[in-house]
Parts: sequence; C-alpha cells; structure tokens
Amino acid sequence: MPGIATKEMTSRTQPDIRTITRLVPSSGNLVQGQSELAINPELAKAASELISASRNHYSPAEGVTELREAVAKKIALFNNIEVDPKAAPLQLLITSGATAALIAIAHTYLKDSSALVFEPYYPYHRRILNELGGTTNVLPLRGENLELDVDELRESCREWKNRSHRPLRAIIACTPANPTGKVFSKAELECIAAVCNEFDLLCIADEVYEHYVVGDKPHTSIATLEGMWERTITVNSFSKSWNISGWRLGYVYGHASLIAALNNTNNVFYVCSPTPLQLALAQVLMSDPNYYAALRDKFSAKRHVAVDALMKAGFGIYESGSAFYIWAKIPDGYGEATEFNQMLLRNGVAGVPGGAFADTDEYQQYMRFCIAREDEILHGALEKIQNAVRNTA
Repeated sequence: MPGIATKEMTSRTQPDIRTITRLVPSSGNLVQGQSELAINPELAKAASELISASRNHYSPAEGVTELREAVAKKIALFNNIEVDPKAAPLQLLITSGATAALIAIAHTYLKDSSALVFEPYYPYHRRILNELGGTTNVLPLRGENLELDVDELRESCREWKNRSHRPLRAIIACTPANPTGKVFSKAELECIAAVCNEFDLLCIADEVYEHYVVGDKPHTSIATLEGMWERTITVNSFSKSWNISGWRLGYVYGHASLIAALNNTNNVFYVCSPTPLQLALAQVLMSDPNYYAALRDKFSAKRHVAVDALMKAGFGIYESGSAFYIWAKIPDGYGEATEFNQMLLRNGVAGVPGGAFADTDEYQQYMRFCIAREDEILHGALEKIQNAVRNTA
C-alpha cells in the first residue's frame, strides 16, 4: 500500500510518553520504557569505589580500554561477531547511551536523506533524524502478527532510493522491536539484508533488547548475514540489561569504514561517556557467565504473570517472542486506547496507547506495557488494571 508507506510524518497528534509518565503514580507506572529494577550490587560497589578513588575525569571519546575490551568479548560470545577493540580505524565506540550512537549515525550519514522504519516504530528513531536534517519513511508491518511484506519492502525501497529529495540511505532494523517486542525471524532479516544489498543501503541494527528474547525465534544479529558486515552499524545499550538508564552508557560497532567516522560526532557532542561508570561496568560485564540467562528467565516469568493478568482482563496479547514489553489489544467495548488509558490513569495505572508508535490508525486499540518493574510494583499495577476494567464493565 504505497500511499500509506510513503507518508513521511503523521499530522495526527500522538500520545506523549513522558507526559503520561508524569501523570501516573510510580505504583502504576507501566509507561516509560526503562528497567526500574535494582542495580546489580557488584556494579554499584565498583562504581562507588571508583568514584571515591577519584576516577572522575575525562576519558577517550571512544571509551575506556577496559570497557571496550569487555564489550568485544560480549559481542563475540552473544552475537558471533569478532570486533577488535584495539583496531585503528575504530570498529567499536562506547557512547552516551544508544541514543548518542543513533545521533552520531544520523549526523554523519543521514543528512538530506532518509531511513526506513517499520511501523509500529520507536519514536526516537524518527525524532533524531528529523532534528538532524534527515527524515524517515514508514513501512507498516501487516496483520495481527505484524508480518513483513517483502514485496512491499522491495518496491518501497526502490521508489525511495531513486527519488531526488531525501533519497533512502538506510533501513533501521530494531529486533526485538520497541514497542511491540517483535523478534524478527532470521528469514525476515535475510529479506531485509537482500534489499540492503540490492539497493546499496546501510542497515542500522538496534539490538538493545536482545537479551529479552524468550520465544522460539532466537535473536539473530543482522551483521552476521551474508554481505552485511560491511554495511551494518549495530547499536546497543547497557541501560535495559543492567538497570542503569541514568548512567547513559551504550555502544556501537561495525566495519571500521562505517564506525571510525562516528567518533567525531561522539567527541564533539559528548566529549566522553562517564568515566567511573565505564570502569565499573568493565569490571562486572563479563564476570558472571549466567547473568543474561538469569535475566531472560526473570523476564520470562514476568511476562507470564503479565499476560495471564491482562488476558483475564480481556486484553488480546501479541506473541512477540520477547519479554520487556507487552503489546496488547484493549478489551472489546472501549473504543480507542487513548480514552482507555485515561480511564486507567483515573485508577492510578497506565501504559502507552499504540498511536504513539504509528502514523496510521491501525493501532488505535493497542497499548504497550513495560513490565521491567519489581514484582511488587508489577503485580500491583496489573491488579489495578483488572479492577479498572471490572469496575467499568
């Protein structure tokens, strides 16, 4: 449906996630996409000791050696990719969160051009490009299972690549996806890779939620697919998996021909990421071989509890294959999710209406719930949702 896919920006007012977050009490906050679980004690101890030891000064823009080496080991183990942390030109940068990596990519490669995002999309994938002289094109995923239409992808990319105004330069592949949690299958990623190779496009791989995959489809890093190492920039973060969103630590890696140029923006915009926090994370990142398996098991249990509670309240659940977010259709008889969420707010709980992540009206009856909350908070918020629905039925 090219008429929908080629629309660059929505004129519809979208729900504002930060505004909703400010309106809901912490006891019912399933809104903002951050992990509010407690910090790892060993990480907290390491940070305290390093700050007390006055390791609080500038560090290299590309990151401290210790953390770069630890991240390279993590990438080799979990992504099956060998990155040399000592390579010159650079193959790996530590950034001020994944957002800083995306800003560096947009500033370096996407001015006066465009990138494709899949709808439902992560709003910052669009906002960053719009702020830095580029734009985005939206390709809707199709049906209740959010399937990728390969023919539509190819035809849309051909059209956007060949236009004179802001031609297509990149595809943003976020898997697992924010907001839906969709885990793109290897076959879907192979189709995206084929299109990138056919039309000489960059791939910006956002893999922030890779450790929350709990379904049958494993996480696949698109950079491992044929022909993709030379054209993929992979963005990731420690915010979610280590419960440290306020630390602003992320990373970006790929072929040196793509990554080295990003460090100029990284340096000019941010100077460096927080030095003692980098050093602390370096000490613990690879110290526990079971850390990510335990994280996955913990969130699998949270998802089971949340899905059961929401289904009992009448929600339809999207089987995403991951467990940081729940993407759900609101109970029948409530109209649109924006009004439904207002009702939830009056009952001290809230999520995010699906319209915040879309240009089309396809997702006006959907909501995103973030379940990265301590069990007591999560269970209490789910009970509030059940009570709200029961009292308005």
